[in-house]
Amino acid sequence: MLKFIPTILLSLLFLPVPALADIEKINNASLFGISILDSNVNKVREQLWNIGGFNQAQSTKKKRAFDKFFPSYKAKDSYFIEFKYTSSGKLLSAKRLYKPQSIGFKNKRSRIKTKEVALELVEQIGKPTRIITVGGSIPYSSYIWETDKLKIIIDREGSDFLGNVFLSYYVKTDHYFVASNP
Repeated sequence: MLKFIPTILLSLLFLPVPALADIEKINNASLFGISILDSNVNKVREQLWNIGGFNQAQSTKKKRAFDKFFPSYKAKDSYFIEFKYTSSGKLLSAKRLYKPQSIGFKNKRSRIKTKEVALELVEQIGKPTRIITVGGSIPYSSYIWETDKLKIIIDREGSDFLGNVFLSYYVKTDHYFVASNP
């Protein structure tokens, strides 16, 4: 066991650091035209209302900390899109849960792979900062883009090969910060 510790430490020291241009692209990431770093409750709801095709869950209509939208005729490859907010209303995280059989309305019968979702995101924000092999008997790849402000993850629910693929955006901020009213 002690033989492997220096190897693990060396591998952690040489993690790939994204280039400055990639950091800017990652920080400008968006979901359905919603800028992850600059949005709040009102901007998210307004954008999804303007593009149409999403129904907001009745249980989240009067809440300020959480929104859940179900696609009605747009983004039919997803089960739902979920947003969480800070106490001041700024976007904290966003999650899109994909259905297992289709992505981009391609007529195929096999399950979607995390790689297929990652390739769509690579076109927008560049290569991932980390690719991790996850899973037990049936391994798959998990993709992570990370900067000092934002973390984007493509993985499967429960880290299981049979789980549905999800795309999550996490804003790195103090979750318990309460903005003062001037």
